[in-house]
Amino acid sequence: MSKRTKAYMAAEDKLLCECWRDIGQDPKTGAEQKHSTFWIRVHREFHERKKFLPYQFVSTRGWVSISKR
Repeated sequence: MSKRTKAYMAAEDKLLCECWRDIGQDPKTGAEQKHSTFWIRVHREFHERKKFLPYQFVSTRGWVSISKR
């Protein structure tokens, strides 16, 4: 059974875009990452940053949900 989550909030979208940009531009890893590796890193960064201002929201989104956004 699929567990569908609610629509993304504007704050989640903004944070997701920032994480995608920062991970994608990281010179240590470059653009030659596997799809899953890249999105798992974005997912980790997203869940770390959501705890701090200006965000501070609760989200339980998985890396697949984030990658499809």
